[in-house]
Amino acid sequence: MIVLASDYVGFKIVEFLGGCREPVDFVGLDPGDRGGFNSAIERATLSRWPAAAVLAPADLERADVLERLAGSRPRLGILAWWPSILKGRILSIPSGGWLNLHPGFLPHNRGKNPNFWCLVDGTPCGVSLHYADPGVDTGDVVAQERLEVSWEDTGETAYLKARDLMVDLFVKRFDDVLAGRLPRLPQRGATGSAHRSGQMEEASRIDLDRSCTARELFNIIRARMFPPHPTAFFNDRGRTYSVQIVIKRAGDGGAGPAKRRTGEADE
Repeated sequence: MIVLASDYVGFKIVEFLGGCREPVDFVGLDPGDRGGFNSAIERATLSRWPAAAVLAPADLERADVLERLAGSRPRLGILAWWPSILKGRILSIPSGGWLNLHPGFLPHNRGKNPNFWCLVDGTPCGVSLHYADPGVDTGDVVAQERLEVSWEDTGETAYLKARDLMVDLFVKRFDDVLAGRLPRLPQRGATGSAHRSGQMEEASRIDLDRSCTARELFNIIRARMFPPHPTAFFNDRGRTYSVQIVIKRAGDGGAGPAKRRTGEADE
């Protein structure tokens, strides 16, 4: 098996696989080391599979490394929150394909920042396990789970909930994946949505002169709340202003209409 692992999710998947019978022969590390987990992933790999090859980011571009990967005849490849799209020969090396963990409820919110777009667009939030193909999150889906969100959720809480749910779904369904018990549901022709990384910035800009509903405005503001990342913003008279919001359910410490006391009279 080959695992390309990134960030917290990559670490948790490698940690889980360490307790399984299926051996891992190669683990690839994230080029950007998101979250600073590369060292922990490497330690977890070599403590369980001392003979495994830990691949640096540049290794995946080398012809000799690809020959080694193909020569090992891997049964399955796993993309554990891998930040880039696989292209070329590596995509066809595992005989069973590449299983990708995606923090969106496909076919909704393919691509980047599903935690932002599911709140802004009101599309289903959730996570999916699907097989990678040459497209961007367009391969066959084998398992999904919806993520319930409320008005109190932000881009940050949606992200963290999806992160943990993604790991849980993989753990729950891994044996079924290996045994081939899960039907592969094609996304071809399905309605849905896809987003590129650059789209979030423009969607976070509030136009003071454009009409919108309060729902739309609140969703944009809370969806972009994810410290230390930038917030929603607006421009006025040559200055840029950051916008944040606090939404709490009334009765849980948030603001709201005062409850009438017993015997209280109208004025």
